[in-house]
Amino acid sequence: MAFFIKNKMFGLTITLNTLSWAGLIMRDQYTKTQRIIVRVYAWLVFLYLFVAAACVQIADIIDIWGDINLMAETALLLFMEFAVISKILTLLLRYDRIMEIINGTEEILYFENGLEGQRIIASVDNETIRFLQFNSAFVVLSTTFWFTGEHSSTFFIRAKYPFNELKSPGYEFALIHQCMMMVFTGYTVFNINIFFASVVAGCRCRLKLVALSIRNICINIPVNKKNLITPEEEKIVKERLHCAISQHKCALNAAKDIKNCISEFLLVQFTVSIIIICTTAYQLAVVRVFFFWEGNISMFGYILGASLEAFLFCFQGEFLRNYSEEIADAAYECPWYTLTQPLKRTLLIIMMRAQSPVILTAGGFIDLSIREFMGIMKASYSFFTVLQQVSE
Repeated sequence: MAFFIKNKMFGLTITLNTLSWAGLIMRDQYTKTQRIIVRVYAWLVFLYLFVAAACVQIADIIDIWGDINLMAETALLLFMEFAVISKILTLLLRYDRIMEIINGTEEILYFENGLEGQRIIASVDNETIRFLQFNSAFVVLSTTFWFTGEHSSTFFIRAKYPFNELKSPGYEFALIHQCMMMVFTGYTVFNINIFFASVVAGCRCRLKLVALSIRNICINIPVNKKNLITPEEEKIVKERLHCAISQHKCALNAAKDIKNCISEFLLVQFTVSIIIICTTAYQLAVVRVFFFWEGNISMFGYILGASLEAFLFCFQGEFLRNYSEEIADAAYECPWYTLTQPLKRTLLIIMMRAQSPVILTAGGFIDLSIREFMGIMKASYSFFTVLQQVSE
C-alpha cells in the first residue's frame, strides 16, 4: 500500500495525506472492509470531538444565560464548532463527487506537456504553497493569542458536562476531551481550508489551460499571403477547437460541481465569520482592550482567524471568475481572421458562453470576491464603531 499520496497540486498533496491519516480521505488501495473501518473511525471521531463539544457548549450557554460577557465567550467557540462541523459533513457526505473532481483535474494536469502550460500549473501550484505558508503562520499566531489570553473557566473552553468536571475522574476526562478537541479543531480547520482552496485552484488552472489552448489554436500553422488557412489546415484547427471545447465543458462542469459541493458550508463559514468579527468587536468595545498583552487578547485571535478564512475563499472566488472570463479574451486574441466562417461562428459561441462566468457563492446569497470581502470588513468595522460609541 502506498504510504504517500501524490498530486500535481502541492496543497492537495499535503492535505490528502493528512486528512487520510484522520480517516476523512480514502486511499485507493483500501479494500471494502478497510473503507468501512476507516469511515466508522472518522464518524466516531467526528461525534466525540466535534458534536459532543458543541453539545457541552450549548449546555454552558443555557447554564450561564443572562451573563452577556460569558455567553459571548462561549458563543464564539460554539460558532467556530458549527463552521468546522459543516466542513467535515461536506467532505464526508460529498466525498465521492469531490474526489471525482480532484481525479479529473489531476489527469488533465498530468498530461499537460507544453512549456507554457507547465508554467501555468507551476504558478497556480505556487499559490497553494503560499496558502499553506500564510495559513500556518496565522494558525500559530491566532493560537498563541488564544492560549495567552485570560479565560473565565477552569479549562481552556467554557463547557457544561453532564457530570462534575471539577472532581476526579470527571476533571481528567474533561481536560483530555478539551485538549483533543482543540488539537483536532486546529488540525481539521487548517487542512480542510487548504484542501478546498486547492480544489478550487485546480479548477482555475483547468480554465487557464483552456484559454491557452484556444489562444494557441493556430500555432505552427503558417499564414499565407491571403491570410486564410488551407482546407488541410482547417481540419487541424477544427480538431484542436473541438478538443478545446470539450476541455472547456469539462472544466466548467468541474467548477460548477465544486461550487455546488461547498456552497452550503461557505454560507455557514461566512455567517460565522461575520458573527465572530462583530461579537469580538463588541467584546473589545466594552472591555476596552486594545493591543495590550492582557485580558481579552484572545479576541484578536478570533478576528484574525475569521478574517483569514473569509479572505481565503473570496480570493479563490475572485480569480475563478476572472479565469472563466479570460476564455473570451483568448478567443479574440487567437488569429480568428484566418479561419473559415464556420470556425469563426464556433469561436463566437465560445466567447458568448464565457460571458457567463463561474461564480463561487455562499449558499447562493453571496458572490465570493475581493469586493465582497472588503464589504464584510467595512460592515464589521462600522458595527464596531457604533458599539464603541454606545459603550461610551
